[in-house]
Formats: sequence, C-alpha cells, structure tokens
Amino acid sequence: MRDFHLPGRSPVLATSGMCATSHPLAAQTAIEILKAGGNAMDAAIAGAVLLGICEPQMTGIGGDCFVLWSDANGKINAMNGSGRAPSALDAADLRANGDSVVPIHSPHAVTIPGAVDAFCTLSERVGKLGLDRILAPAIHYAETGVPVAPRVAFDWSKDEGTLQGKARDYFLINGDVPRIGQMFVAPGQAKVLRKIVEHGRDGFYSGEVAEDIIATLTALGGKHTEQDFASTACTDTTPISSTYKGVDLFEHPPNGHGATANLMLNMLAHFDIAGMDPLGTQRAHIEAEVAKLAYDARNRFLADSDFTTRLEHMLAP
Repeated sequence: MRDFHLPGRSPVLATSGMCATSHPLAAQTAIEILKAGGNAMDAAIAGAVLLGICEPQMTGIGGDCFVLWSDANGKINAMNGSGRAPSALDAADLRANGDSVVPIHSPHAVTIPGAVDAFCTLSERVGKLGLDRILAPAIHYAETGVPVAPRVAFDWSKDEGTLQGKARDYFLINGDVPRIGQMFVAPGQAKVLRKIVEHGRDGFYSGEVAEDIIATLTALGGKHTEQDFASTACTDTTPISSTYKGVDLFEHPPNGHGATANLMLNMLAHFDIAGMDPLGTQRAHIEAEVAKLAYDARNRFLADSDFTTRLEHMLAP
C-alpha cells in the first residue's frame, strides 16, 4: 500500500469493466460506451479515436493501429493496422538523391494510414454498437472543442517547428501554440469521421478525403496514389510471447517492436532483479545493459513483416 501522505495513485477496483487511457475524456468516453451496452472493443475504439482529438501530437486517424485482444475463449488475437509506403516509392531513387535513410520530415516518410481500416474492421467483426455510436463522442469533441491538457501543451510547444503549411492553420490557435486550458477544435476531423460513419472505410480511403490527402502529399513530392489508399487493409497476425517469472508477455510480431520487450525479459530472467535495491547501481547497470543489447538487436533484426528474418533466433531464451 502506498503512503497516503505522499503524491501518488491508489488502486482502482471494479467489477464490471475498467479502462485506462492517457487522457480523462477518453477514459470517460470508453466507460460510457461500456455502460451503453458496448463491449471492450467498442470502448477501445471510441477512446482511441477521441485520443486523436485530445492529444493531436500523438497518433490519430492519420496514423497506425496495433491491437491485441482476447476473445470469449481466452485466445489472444493480434491485428496489424499499420500503413505501408507508397508502391511507387523506390529506395534506389532515395539513394540516388543522396539519402541513406528516409528523410523523416519529407512526404516519403508518410505511410498510408492504416488505423481507420483497423477500426472499421474490428467494429464490424468484434464490436456490438456500430461506428455511428462509437465515433459520436469524438465527433462531438472535435466540433465543440477539448481543453488543452498540461502534457499536451508541453509537447505542442516543443514540436511546433514540425508544423508546416496548412497544418499551422489547423493545429495552432491564431498562429500560436495552444496554452493549457485553451479549447482546441478540429472541425475538419469531425467532417472526416462523419464520412466514415456514413460510408465506412471508403469514407476515408476513397473520395474527397483520400483525394485531399494525396493532393497535399503530391504537391510536396510524394508518390502516393489512389490505388495505394484503396488497397490499404489491416492484417491478422499471430502474437509472439515469452515467459518471465511465470508471467506470459504477449506482443506484436514485426513490424511491431514488441520482440524487443520479449528479449529484454529473456535476458533479465538470468538475474535476481527482485533481490536488488530498486534504486541501486547494480540493478540500474544491468537494466541499462539489457536495454542497450535489446535495442541493438531490434535495429538489426526487426523490419517490414514481409522481410524480417531470424525472429525465432531473437526470441530464443
């Protein structure tokens, strides 16, 4: 039990459902979805989409989505909703331009967003309430606004320089970084979400929305096409796992980075971590070395799921 005289958090106890997110409005929305008769998948999607409004410096409907969930039989399922690079983008062209890595602030670093397809697929396959109900909270807050939270304001100020062109109109308030407590509205995202409610995934991957994204990227030198968007689809995958002190850890296979955590635990299992001073130099040293080795392995082994090799070697105890 924690010392109640010191700052901290008490345990949360519940009998019918629970949700944890990085923003109170998203957690509140997820709980409301559960109370309305939705299942855990409905709640997760509703909370995740709303987080894109509450925390626009993080991922959103223009990003990726990785999902782990267990079904009624206890089977753990995995879905990869991450996007791929444009089919017309050739690494040889980048090298010829003098690039040894993909320039992070160029249109070539923008993959086709996969999150929306994953949300739509999981809503239909696993959810109960339907997109109209679970996207309603995000639409509401996108139109009426969300008060900017302290951490969000901090990140916003730090990353302002990455906002270019029209993005500065959409993500700044009168040209300035939003301050704590100011209301951030995103009417454009509300419009996109309404199209998804009306047309499903096609409301995002074809028509006005896709055409607008492609036109913007093309003007910057990108090679994204309508076919790239139309063919985007989430993928069912098989989770990878390892066991540490009798506890199973399930993670996503590549291109997810979960294997890095599995490798860390496989190394830490050789030490009596629990018997060490949690703030002592010995434990800090071992954990630092394990992290260095695991991230080095990540950089060498993990890649596109179609090209990753020796994953079993990386996960072998």
